[in-house]
Amino acid sequence: MKSLIALMALCLSASAYAFPWYASGNGIRGAQLMTPEERQAHVARLQAMKTLPECEAYWTAHNQDVDARARKLNIQLPPVQGDPCQVMATFGRIK
Repeated sequence: MKSLIALMALCLSASAYAFPWYASGNGIRGAQLMTPEERQAHVARLQAMKTLPECEAYWTAHNQDVDARARKLNIQLPPVQGDPCQVMATFGRIK
């Protein structure tokens, strides 16, 4: 019973922040090309998403934007890794 309660508590805390490493704004691909305010707004917008299609459209647009910024500055960004939208969907934060 105690392990079930612990598991439920873990799931609830994980769903509150489906991607805590990302929430600081430093783990964002292209963070060096964004102002602190842009990073904070990006994280807030992701966390406010309600549906997977909405999230995926925003995520794609974000990556296109940072890719364009990088090209202008002749900076090579690492490839896209992970998908916060899928993480949030897995944790039940979006449908």
